[in-house]
Amino acid sequence: MDVGVGWGSVCLSVASLGVVCVVAWGALRLLAGRGLGKPTGAVRVLARCPLEPRRSVYVIEAAGRCLLVGVGEGPMTVLAELETENLRADGATPVSGTRFADVLARVMRRARRAGEQP
Repeated sequence: MDVGVGWGSVCLSVASLGVVCVVAWGALRLLAGRGLGKPTGAVRVLARCPLEPRRSVYVIEAAGRCLLVGVGEGPMTVLAELETENLRADGATPVSGTRFADVLARVMRRARRAGEQP
């Protein structure tokens, strides 16, 4: 009796997995180009402040109103309605997808400044 592995079926399985991965990658690239997952419409996130690993507060502008929203393990909660004029005067700009490299550079600049001071 021959109990060996069927190398033909192993190669076919690996090739099939490769094709599935290429199709998934292509679909993601196509959908990303069409704006899927990008913010559009009347709702914008103006600011985010993480409080703990699973809790944050957001300043959200929707339909001309600015809201302070708390997000945690439970449902989102509107904490307060903010005055839009004060936020715009402070120079609040919409939050975009911040890259890790940008955050790291900002932290390194702060650390360098703190090291320069006696």
